[in-house]
Amino acid sequence: MAASRLYSAGPLEKLVREIFEALGAPPAPAAESARHLLRSNLSGHDSHGVIRMAQYAAQTEAGEIAPSALPVVAHEMGSTALIDARRSLGLYSTMFALDWAMAGARRNGIAAAAVRHSAHIGRLGEYTEKAAAEGLVSIVTVGAAGPGVGGMVIFGGRKRFYGANPWSMGVPAADGALPMVFDGSTSTIAEGKVRVARAKKAQLPPDCIIGPDGAPTTDPEQFYAGGALVPLGGKVAGHKGYGLAMASALIGALAMIDDPDPTLIGAQIREQSPDPRGRLAGVFVIAIDPAAFGDAANYRAMAAEHMAAARRVPPAQDVAEVLTPGEIEHRTRLERGRTGISLPEATWRDLEQLAARFKLAMPEPRN
Repeated sequence: MAASRLYSAGPLEKLVREIFEALGAPPAPAAESARHLLRSNLSGHDSHGVIRMAQYAAQTEAGEIAPSALPVVAHEMGSTALIDARRSLGLYSTMFALDWAMAGARRNGIAAAAVRHSAHIGRLGEYTEKAAAEGLVSIVTVGAAGPGVGGMVIFGGRKRFYGANPWSMGVPAADGALPMVFDGSTSTIAEGKVRVARAKKAQLPPDCIIGPDGAPTTDPEQFYAGGALVPLGGKVAGHKGYGLAMASALIGALAMIDDPDPTLIGAQIREQSPDPRGRLAGVFVIAIDPAAFGDAANYRAMAAEHMAAARRVPPAQDVAEVLTPGEIEHRTRLERGRTGISLPEATWRDLEQLAARFKLAMPEPRN
Protein backbone atom coordinates (compact mmCIF):
# COMPACT_ATOMS: atom_id res chain seq x y z
CA MET A 1 0.00 0.00 0.00
CA ALA A 2 1.23 3.49 -0.84
CA ALA A 3 1.72 6.10 1.89
CA SER A 4 -1.35 8.13 2.81
CA ARG A 5 -1.93 11.40 4.64
CA LEU A 6 -4.81 12.54 6.80
CA TYR A 7 -6.37 15.97 6.26
CA SER A 8 -9.16 17.94 7.90
CA ALA A 9 -12.05 18.65 5.54
CA GLY A 10 -12.16 22.44 5.99
CA PRO A 11 -8.59 23.30 4.95
CA LEU A 12 -8.73 20.76 2.12
CA GLU A 13 -11.97 22.29 0.80
CA LYS A 14 -10.37 25.75 0.92
CA LEU A 15 -7.44 24.53 -1.21
CA VAL A 16 -9.74 22.88 -3.75
CA ARG A 17 -11.87 26.03 -4.03
CA GLU A 18 -8.73 28.11 -4.60
CA ILE A 19 -7.55 25.70 -7.31
CA PHE A 20 -10.91 25.93 -9.09
CA GLU A 21 -10.68 29.73 -8.96
CA ALA A 22 -7.11 29.58 -10.29
CA LEU A 23 -8.40 27.47 -13.18
CA GLY A 24 -10.80 30.31 -14.00
CA ALA A 25 -14.00 29.44 -12.14
CA PRO A 26 -16.08 32.29 -10.66
CA PRO A 27 -16.49 32.21 -6.86
CA ALA A 28 -19.91 30.50 -6.76
CA PRO A 29 -19.08 27.55 -9.08
CA ALA A 30 -15.69 27.17 -7.41
CA ALA A 31 -17.24 27.04 -3.94
CA GLU A 32 -20.03 24.65 -4.94
CA SER A 33 -17.63 22.33 -6.77
CA ALA A 34 -15.20 22.24 -3.85
CA ARG A 35 -18.04 21.57 -1.42
CA HIS A 36 -19.30 18.72 -3.60
CA LEU A 37 -15.90 17.01 -3.84
CA LEU A 38 -15.23 17.25 -0.10
CA ARG A 39 -18.72 15.95 0.69
CA SER A 40 -17.92 12.96 -1.50
CA ASN A 41 -14.74 12.29 0.46
CA LEU A 42 -16.56 12.77 3.76
CA SER A 43 -19.30 10.38 2.59
CA GLY A 44 -16.75 7.66 1.91
CA HIS A 45 -16.81 7.96 -1.88
CA ASP A 46 -13.19 8.92 -2.47
CA SER A 47 -13.66 7.94 -6.11
CA HIS A 48 -15.68 11.14 -6.58
CA GLY A 49 -13.71 13.37 -4.23
CA VAL A 50 -10.54 15.42 -4.53
CA ILE A 51 -8.89 12.64 -6.54
CA ARG A 52 -10.76 14.24 -9.48
CA MET A 53 -8.86 17.54 -9.31
CA ALA A 54 -5.99 16.35 -11.52
CA GLN A 55 -8.58 15.18 -14.08
CA TYR A 56 -10.43 18.49 -14.04
CA ALA A 57 -7.20 20.46 -14.40
CA ALA A 58 -6.11 18.32 -17.35
CA GLN A 59 -9.52 18.66 -19.02
CA THR A 60 -9.36 22.43 -18.55
CA GLU A 61 -5.96 22.55 -20.25
CA ALA A 62 -7.31 20.40 -23.09
CA GLY A 63 -10.28 22.74 -23.57
CA GLU A 64 -12.82 20.07 -22.59
CA ILE A 65 -13.94 22.06 -19.54
CA ALA A 66 -14.47 25.83 -19.46
CA PRO A 67 -14.48 26.67 -15.72
CA SER A 68 -15.24 30.34 -16.40
CA ALA A 69 -18.50 29.46 -18.20
CA LEU A 70 -21.90 29.45 -16.51
CA PRO A 71 -24.90 27.24 -17.34
CA VAL A 72 -27.99 28.80 -18.91
CA VAL A 73 -31.60 27.79 -19.47
CA ALA A 74 -31.65 27.23 -23.22
CA HIS A 75 -35.34 26.35 -23.46
CA GLU A 76 -38.28 26.21 -21.06
CA MET A 77 -41.74 24.73 -21.51
CA GLY A 78 -44.03 24.41 -18.51
CA SER A 79 -42.41 22.04 -16.04
CA THR A 80 -39.47 21.13 -18.28
CA ALA A 81 -36.23 22.85 -19.15
CA LEU A 82 -33.22 22.27 -21.33
CA ILE A 83 -30.07 23.46 -19.57
CA ASP A 84 -26.95 24.21 -21.59
CA ALA A 85 -23.99 23.63 -19.28
CA ARG A 86 -21.69 25.23 -21.88
CA ARG A 87 -18.84 22.93 -20.71
CA SER A 88 -18.84 24.64 -17.33
CA LEU A 89 -18.00 22.74 -14.15
CA GLY A 90 -20.45 19.85 -14.14
CA LEU A 91 -20.74 19.83 -10.37
CA TYR A 92 -22.19 23.34 -10.59
CA SER A 93 -24.29 23.00 -13.75
CA THR A 94 -26.09 19.91 -12.44
CA MET A 95 -26.88 21.65 -9.15
CA PHE A 96 -28.16 24.58 -11.25
CA ALA A 97 -30.46 22.13 -13.07
CA LEU A 98 -31.59 20.55 -9.80
CA ASP A 99 -32.40 23.94 -8.29
CA TRP A 100 -34.48 24.75 -11.39
CA ALA A 101 -36.32 21.42 -11.15
CA MET A 102 -36.98 21.78 -7.41
CA ALA A 103 -38.46 25.25 -7.90
CA GLY A 104 -40.64 23.88 -10.71
CA ALA A 105 -41.79 20.94 -8.57
CA ARG A 106 -42.88 23.28 -5.79
CA ARG A 107 -44.99 25.22 -8.31
CA ASN A 108 -46.39 22.36 -10.37
CA GLY A 109 -45.83 19.14 -8.43
CA ILE A 110 -43.20 17.75 -10.79
CA ALA A 111 -40.46 19.19 -12.99
CA ALA A 112 -37.64 17.83 -15.12
CA ALA A 113 -34.50 19.23 -16.68
CA ALA A 114 -32.12 17.81 -19.28
CA VAL A 115 -28.53 19.08 -19.37
CA ARG A 116 -26.34 19.14 -22.48
CA HIS A 117 -22.64 19.95 -22.97
CA SER A 118 -21.86 18.83 -19.43
CA ALA A 119 -18.55 17.99 -17.82
CA HIS A 120 -18.19 15.29 -15.14
CA ILE A 121 -20.96 15.75 -12.55
CA GLY A 122 -19.50 13.94 -9.55
CA ARG A 123 -21.45 11.88 -7.02
CA LEU A 124 -25.12 11.74 -7.96
CA GLY A 125 -26.17 11.14 -4.36
CA GLU A 126 -25.15 14.70 -3.56
CA TYR A 127 -28.04 16.00 -5.67
CA THR A 128 -30.71 13.60 -4.42
CA GLU A 129 -29.59 14.18 -0.81
CA LYS A 130 -30.20 17.89 -1.27
CA ALA A 131 -33.65 17.36 -2.76
CA ALA A 132 -34.61 14.95 0.03
CA ALA A 133 -33.42 17.43 2.66
CA GLU A 134 -35.86 19.92 1.13
CA GLY A 135 -38.76 17.46 1.24
CA LEU A 136 -38.73 16.45 -2.43
CA VAL A 137 -38.45 13.12 -4.21
CA SER A 138 -35.82 13.15 -6.96
CA ILE A 139 -34.27 11.05 -9.71
CA VAL A 140 -30.94 11.89 -11.35
CA THR A 141 -29.09 10.01 -14.07
CA VAL A 142 -26.15 10.75 -16.33
CA GLY A 143 -25.40 8.67 -19.39
CA ALA A 144 -22.72 8.40 -22.04
CA ALA A 145 -22.75 5.72 -24.71
CA GLY A 146 -21.62 4.68 -28.15
CA PRO A 147 -18.62 3.25 -30.00
CA GLY A 148 -15.40 3.82 -28.06
CA VAL A 149 -17.20 5.57 -25.20
CA GLY A 150 -16.71 5.18 -21.48
CA GLY A 151 -15.18 2.24 -19.71
CA MET A 152 -17.89 -0.44 -19.68
CA VAL A 153 -18.39 -3.24 -22.17
CA ILE A 154 -21.78 -3.89 -23.63
CA PHE A 155 -23.33 -7.09 -22.21
CA GLY A 156 -22.23 -9.94 -24.43
CA GLY A 157 -19.54 -7.80 -26.09
CA ARG A 158 -15.86 -7.03 -25.62
CA LYS A 159 -15.60 -3.36 -26.65
CA ARG A 160 -16.18 -0.34 -24.44
CA PHE A 161 -19.56 1.14 -25.21
CA TYR A 162 -20.95 2.80 -22.05
CA GLY A 163 -19.94 5.01 -19.19
CA ALA A 164 -20.80 3.81 -15.69
CA ASN A 165 -24.15 5.61 -16.30
CA PRO A 166 -25.30 5.84 -12.67
CA TRP A 167 -28.78 6.40 -11.31
CA SER A 168 -29.69 8.06 -8.02
CA MET A 169 -33.07 8.32 -6.28
CA GLY A 170 -33.84 10.26 -3.14
CA VAL A 171 -36.92 10.13 -0.89
CA PRO A 172 -37.47 12.44 2.09
CA ALA A 173 -38.42 11.10 5.52
CA ALA A 174 -40.03 12.56 8.62
CA ASP A 175 -38.10 15.18 10.56
CA GLY A 176 -35.21 13.56 12.41
CA ALA A 177 -35.21 10.44 10.25
CA LEU A 178 -32.66 9.71 7.54
CA PRO A 179 -33.90 9.98 3.94
CA MET A 180 -33.58 7.15 1.46
CA VAL A 181 -30.75 7.96 -0.96
CA PHE A 182 -29.77 5.34 -3.52
CA ASP A 183 -26.81 6.02 -5.80
CA GLY A 184 -25.30 3.31 -7.97
CA SER A 185 -23.56 2.79 -11.28
CA THR A 186 -24.79 0.37 -13.91
CA SER A 187 -21.34 -1.24 -13.93
CA THR A 188 -20.34 -3.58 -11.10
CA ILE A 189 -18.04 -0.82 -9.85
CA ALA A 190 -17.60 2.72 -11.13
CA GLU A 191 -14.41 3.75 -12.92
CA GLY A 192 -13.61 6.03 -9.98
CA LYS A 193 -13.30 2.99 -7.71
CA VAL A 194 -10.69 1.59 -10.10
CA ARG A 195 -8.94 4.96 -9.99
CA VAL A 196 -8.80 4.86 -6.18
CA ALA A 197 -7.48 1.28 -6.13
CA ARG A 198 -4.80 2.29 -8.60
CA ALA A 199 -3.81 5.28 -6.45
CA LYS A 200 -3.60 3.00 -3.40
CA LYS A 201 -1.74 0.28 -5.37
CA ALA A 202 -4.45 -2.14 -4.26
CA GLN A 203 -6.27 -4.97 -6.02
CA LEU A 204 -9.95 -4.87 -6.98
CA PRO A 205 -12.59 -7.39 -5.90
CA PRO A 206 -13.12 -10.28 -8.35
CA ASP A 207 -15.45 -9.95 -11.34
CA CYS A 208 -15.40 -6.14 -11.54
CA ILE A 209 -13.22 -5.60 -14.61
CA ILE A 210 -11.71 -7.46 -17.54
CA GLY A 211 -8.25 -6.95 -19.00
CA PRO A 212 -7.41 -6.07 -22.62
CA ASP A 213 -7.60 -9.77 -23.46
CA GLY A 214 -11.18 -10.01 -22.18
CA ALA A 215 -10.24 -12.16 -19.21
CA PRO A 216 -11.34 -11.22 -15.65
CA THR A 217 -8.65 -9.49 -13.59
CA THR A 218 -8.29 -7.75 -10.22
CA ASP A 219 -5.40 -5.52 -11.32
CA PRO A 220 -6.60 -1.91 -11.79
CA GLU A 221 -3.69 -1.22 -14.17
CA GLN A 222 -5.29 -3.64 -16.63
CA PHE A 223 -8.29 -1.35 -16.95
CA TYR A 224 -6.09 1.56 -18.01
CA ALA A 225 -4.16 -0.71 -20.35
CA GLY A 226 -7.29 -1.27 -22.44
CA GLY A 227 -9.52 -3.35 -20.19
CA ALA A 228 -13.07 -2.51 -19.24
CA LEU A 229 -15.71 -2.47 -16.52
CA VAL A 230 -18.37 -5.18 -16.61
CA PRO A 231 -22.12 -4.48 -16.41
CA LEU A 232 -23.87 -4.79 -13.06
CA GLY A 233 -25.02 -8.39 -12.67
CA GLY A 234 -22.00 -9.98 -14.34
CA LYS A 235 -22.36 -13.13 -16.44
CA VAL A 236 -25.61 -14.18 -14.75
CA ALA A 237 -27.61 -10.93 -14.78
CA GLY A 238 -25.49 -8.41 -16.70
CA HIS A 239 -28.43 -7.75 -19.00
CA LYS A 240 -29.91 -5.72 -16.14
CA GLY A 241 -26.92 -3.41 -15.83
CA TYR A 242 -26.81 -3.20 -19.63
CA GLY A 243 -30.48 -2.20 -19.85
CA LEU A 244 -30.11 0.44 -17.15
CA ALA A 245 -27.00 1.84 -18.86
CA MET A 246 -28.79 2.09 -22.20
CA ALA A 247 -31.83 3.72 -20.56
CA SER A 248 -29.57 6.29 -18.85
CA ALA A 249 -27.91 7.20 -22.14
CA LEU A 250 -31.16 7.42 -24.09
CA ILE A 251 -32.95 9.49 -21.45
CA GLY A 252 -29.92 11.76 -21.05
CA ALA A 253 -29.92 12.17 -24.84
CA LEU A 254 -33.13 14.20 -24.58
CA ALA A 255 -30.62 17.04 -24.14
CA MET A 256 -29.18 16.35 -27.62
CA ILE A 257 -32.28 16.45 -29.80
CA ASP A 258 -31.63 19.87 -31.34
CA ASP A 259 -27.88 19.90 -30.78
CA PRO A 260 -26.42 16.49 -31.62
CA ASP A 261 -22.92 17.33 -30.41
CA PRO A 262 -22.29 14.43 -28.00
CA THR A 263 -20.23 16.38 -25.50
CA LEU A 264 -19.33 13.37 -23.41
CA ILE A 265 -19.56 13.51 -19.67
CA GLY A 266 -16.07 13.59 -18.22
CA ALA A 267 -14.48 13.31 -21.68
CA GLN A 268 -15.51 9.68 -21.94
CA ILE A 269 -14.36 9.09 -25.52
CA ARG A 270 -11.66 6.58 -24.68
CA GLU A 271 -11.10 5.21 -28.18
CA GLN A 272 -11.44 6.85 -31.57
CA SER A 273 -13.93 4.79 -33.53
CA PRO A 274 -14.03 4.67 -37.34
CA ASP A 275 -17.82 4.81 -37.02
CA PRO A 276 -18.82 7.15 -34.16
CA ARG A 277 -22.55 7.05 -34.99
CA GLY A 278 -24.76 6.34 -32.00
CA ARG A 279 -22.78 8.33 -29.46
CA LEU A 280 -25.00 9.85 -26.78
CA ALA A 281 -24.49 11.92 -23.64
CA GLY A 282 -26.62 13.89 -21.22
CA VAL A 283 -27.82 14.50 -17.71
CA PHE A 284 -31.46 14.19 -16.65
CA VAL A 285 -32.97 15.47 -13.39
CA ILE A 286 -36.51 15.01 -12.05
CA ALA A 287 -37.94 16.58 -8.87
CA ILE A 288 -41.32 15.64 -7.38
CA ASP A 289 -43.23 17.35 -4.58
CA PRO A 290 -45.15 14.73 -2.54
CA ALA A 291 -47.69 17.44 -1.69
CA ALA A 292 -48.99 17.10 -5.26
CA PHE A 293 -50.39 13.70 -4.28
CA GLY A 294 -51.61 14.29 -0.73
CA ASP A 295 -50.32 15.21 2.71
CA ALA A 296 -46.54 15.52 2.35
CA ALA A 297 -45.98 15.05 6.09
CA ASN A 298 -47.87 11.75 5.98
CA TYR A 299 -45.71 10.61 3.08
CA ARG A 300 -42.50 11.45 4.91
CA ALA A 301 -43.78 9.60 7.99
CA MET A 302 -44.61 6.55 5.84
CA ALA A 303 -41.11 6.61 4.39
CA ALA A 304 -39.53 6.83 7.84
CA GLU A 305 -41.69 3.98 9.17
CA HIS A 306 -40.83 1.79 6.19
CA MET A 307 -37.09 2.31 6.59
CA ALA A 308 -37.32 1.68 10.33
CA ALA A 309 -39.06 -1.62 9.56
CA ALA A 310 -36.32 -2.51 7.08
CA ARG A 311 -33.66 -1.91 9.73
CA ARG A 312 -35.48 -4.29 12.09
CA VAL A 313 -35.08 -7.20 9.68
CA PRO A 314 -32.76 -9.77 11.32
CA PRO A 315 -29.29 -9.49 9.74
CA ALA A 316 -27.77 -12.31 7.75
CA GLN A 317 -24.90 -14.36 9.13
CA ASP A 318 -21.70 -12.30 9.49
CA VAL A 319 -23.66 -9.04 9.06
CA ALA A 320 -23.84 -6.72 12.07
CA GLU A 321 -27.03 -4.88 11.13
CA VAL A 322 -29.33 -4.03 8.25
CA LEU A 323 -28.86 -0.51 6.86
CA THR A 324 -30.94 1.55 4.46
CA PRO A 325 -29.62 3.28 1.31
CA GLY A 326 -27.73 6.43 2.28
CA GLU A 327 -27.19 5.42 5.91
CA ILE A 328 -23.57 4.35 5.51
CA GLU A 329 -22.75 7.71 3.89
CA HIS A 330 -24.36 9.53 6.83
CA ARG A 331 -22.32 7.54 9.34
CA THR A 332 -19.12 7.97 7.36
CA ARG A 333 -19.59 11.75 7.22
CA LEU A 334 -19.86 11.87 10.99
CA GLU A 335 -16.78 9.69 11.43
CA ARG A 336 -14.58 11.42 8.86
CA GLY A 337 -15.71 14.81 10.10
CA ARG A 338 -14.11 13.84 13.41
CA THR A 339 -11.08 11.87 12.25
CA GLY A 340 -10.22 13.47 8.90
CA ILE A 341 -9.95 12.37 5.27
CA SER A 342 -7.20 9.95 4.29
CA LEU A 343 -5.66 10.62 0.87
CA PRO A 344 -3.35 8.11 -0.83
CA GLU A 345 0.07 9.37 -1.86
CA ALA A 346 -0.81 9.67 -5.55
CA THR A 347 -3.73 11.96 -4.70
CA TRP A 348 -2.02 14.30 -2.27
CA ARG A 349 0.97 14.56 -4.59
CA ASP A 350 -1.37 15.60 -7.41
CA LEU A 351 -2.80 18.27 -5.12
CA GLU A 352 0.70 19.38 -4.15
CA GLN A 353 1.58 19.85 -7.82
CA LEU A 354 -1.57 21.90 -8.46
CA ALA A 355 -0.97 23.98 -5.33
CA ALA A 356 2.62 24.65 -6.39
CA ARG A 357 1.52 25.53 -9.93
CA PHE A 358 -0.85 28.22 -8.65
CA LYS A 359 1.34 29.27 -5.71
CA LEU A 360 -1.18 28.07 -3.15
CA ALA A 361 -0.45 26.66 0.28
CA MET A 362 -1.09 22.96 0.91
CA PRO A 363 -2.95 22.36 4.18
CA GLU A 364 -0.97 20.74 6.95
CA PRO A 365 -1.75 17.03 7.33
CA ARG A 366 -3.15 15.80 10.60
CA ASN A 367 -1.23 13.44 12.83
